[in-house]
Amino acid sequence: MSATKRSERRALRGQAGLLATFRPYFAGEGRAIALQAVVAFAAGISESLLLVLLARLAFTISGDGQDLSGLGPIDSIELGIDALFVLLVVVTLFRFAMQALGAHLIASLSARQTVALRAESFRDYAAASWHLQAQVDEANVQDLIIRRVARMVSAIAVMSATFTTAFTLVALLVSAVLIDPLSALVVVSTGGILFLALRPLSLRAKRSSSLQVVAGQKYATESLEAIGASLEIRAFGVNHEVAAHLDESTRAEARSIYTTQFLSKFVAAVYQLAAVSIVLVGLYSVYTFLDRPLASLSAIVIILVRSMTQASTLQGSYHAAVEAAPYAETLTQERARFRASVSPPGSLAAPPRADLEFRDVTYRYASNGVAALDGVSFEVAAGEAIGIIGPSGSGKSTLIQLLLRLRQPEMGQYLIGGLPSNELDDDSWFRTVAFVPQDCRVLNLTVMENIRFYRAHLTDDDVVQAAKRAHVHAEILAMPHGYQTVMGSRGGSLSGGQRQRVAIARALASKPDILVLDEPTSALDMRSEALVHETLTELQGNVTLLIIAHRLSTLKTCDRIMVFGEGRLQAFGDRAELEAENAFYRNAIELSKLRS
Repeated sequence: MSATKRSERRALRGQAGLLATFRPYFAGEGRAIALQAVVAFAAGISESLLLVLLARLAFTISGDGQDLSGLGPIDSIELGIDALFVLLVVVTLFRFAMQALGAHLIASLSARQTVALRAESFRDYAAASWHLQAQVDEANVQDLIIRRVARMVSAIAVMSATFTTAFTLVALLVSAVLIDPLSALVVVSTGGILFLALRPLSLRAKRSSSLQVVAGQKYATESLEAIGASLEIRAFGVNHEVAAHLDESTRAEARSIYTTQFLSKFVAAVYQLAAVSIVLVGLYSVYTFLDRPLASLSAIVIILVRSMTQASTLQGSYHAAVEAAPYAETLTQERARFRASVSPPGSLAAPPRADLEFRDVTYRYASNGVAALDGVSFEVAAGEAIGIIGPSGSGKSTLIQLLLRLRQPEMGQYLIGGLPSNELDDDSWFRTVAFVPQDCRVLNLTVMENIRFYRAHLTDDDVVQAAKRAHVHAEILAMPHGYQTVMGSRGGSLSGGQRQRVAIARALASKPDILVLDEPTSALDMRSEALVHETLTELQGNVTLLIIAHRLSTLKTCDRIMVFGEGRLQAFGDRAELEAENAFYRNAIELSKLRS
C-alpha cells in the first residue's frame, strides 16, 4: 500500500478521521444536534409503528384467520379496525410533526453555519498579516471564501441530514429487533459488512475530490486573471485563445467532477442492489428453515426494506462527506495559517502629529534573501512633505509598506512620535494614517460609499468636505445622481484622473495626520495632475506627506526628497542639495526636462 493511500485511510478513521475533520464546524451546536437526534429517533420509531399497524390492519381487514402474533410489543393489545384507523392517523400526524421539526433543525443549522463560515473565514483572512496576505494569490482567496465555503456549507447540511438518517435507521432497526431479533440480526450484520466493503470506493472519491480542489483553484486563478486583463485581451484580439485555454482548465476539473459524481451514484446503486439481495436471501432463509407467523414476516419485511433505504441514504451521505473532506481540510488549514500570522496587538495610542524616524532599518522578504531595505535611517518632522524616488526595485514600495505598518522591520526600529511602531494600537493608528495607492480600487457602490469606504463613523459631511479638498466635488455633483451615483467595480464613466481624486478624497475623509501616496499622478492628464498638486499644496504643513513618484513634477510640493538605490537611502535633502550631490537625481532632471 502506498504512503498516499495509507494517509487517505488514516484521514477517514480515528481522531484524525472524517468526524475529526468536520468536528470544528459543529462547535457550539451540541444541543441542536442532540435535539435533532431525539427528533429523528422519535420519527423512526413512529414510522416503524406506522408500518406495523398498517400490516396488522391489512391482515385484520382481510379476515382470513391469519396468525397476528409476532408483531412485537403490540401483540397483547386488542384493537378493532376503527381503533386501528384512529391510531394510524395519530401516528401519521406525529411522524409528520417530527419530520417537519427535523427539517427545521437541519435548515436552521445550515443557515447558521453559512453565516458563520463566510464571516469567520473572511475575518481570518482580513486579520492576517500583510506579509501573508501579499503571498496569497487573489484567486485562491476568492476560491477559499466562495467555492470552498460553499462546499463546506453543503457538506455540513449533508452531515446534519446524516445524523437524522442514522438515528431514524437506529429506530427502525430497534423496532425490527423487537419484532424478529434473528431476522434483523442477520440483515444488520450483512449490511455492516457491505458498508465496510464499499469503503475503497469512498477512498477513491476522496482522491478525486482532492484533484478537483486543485483544478478548481487553477481555474479560479486563470479566470480571474483573464477578467482583469479584459481590456488587453480585446485589444490584442486573443478572445478565442484565452477562452480555449480556460476550456482546457475546465475540462481538467470536469474529469474529477465526473469521477466523484459517478462514484457517488454507483455506490448508491451497488448498495441498494446488495441491500435488496440481502433482505431477500435473509427472508428466504427464515421462511425455509424457521417457522415465523406471516404477519410477523410481513412486518419485518416492510421495516427492513425501509431500513435498507435509510441505510442507502446513509451510505450516500457518508460518500458525500468523504468527497467534501478535502475542501474542509484545506479550509481549516488556510484559516489556521491566517490566524497564526496575526501579530500581537499593541496597546499604545498613536500620538497625533507625530515625527517619524527609521533607525538602521533592514527588511528581507526571505530570511536568506537580499535585503529589500538595508540599514535605512532618517527622520521626518510632523507636517513635512517628503518625496521618495529611485529606480524600480530600489526599495520604495517596501519602505511604504513599513511606513504604513503593514510589515515590521527585521532589524532596527521604526519610531512614531518616539514610540516603537509595533507597540501602537491598530485602531488609533488607522485613524492617524491614510494611503492613496497607485491603482485605486473602486467598489460597486455609490460615490458616497466609495469615499466613506466602510468607515461608519464618517458622516456625509465628512465625505463631501473630503471631496472638496480633493477637487472632485463639482464633478461628482455633475453625475446623474450626484453622490448617490453607483460607480461600478470598474469605475463606470469616471476618468483615470477622477478615480484618482476619489481615492484621495477617500484618504482625506478621516482627516489623517499622515498621508502616504504611491505614484498619485503617474497616469493622469495635465488638468488632473494640476488638481492633485493643488490638493497636496493645500495639505502641506498640516499633514505629513510621503509621496513615491517617478515623475519629478509630482514632487514640486515636497520639502525634501529621499533617493533610494539597491535598498539603501543614498541621499536625503532638498532639491538644490540633491541636484548638486546626487547623480540619479541629476539624471532624472535631465530626463524629465525639469529644473528646480
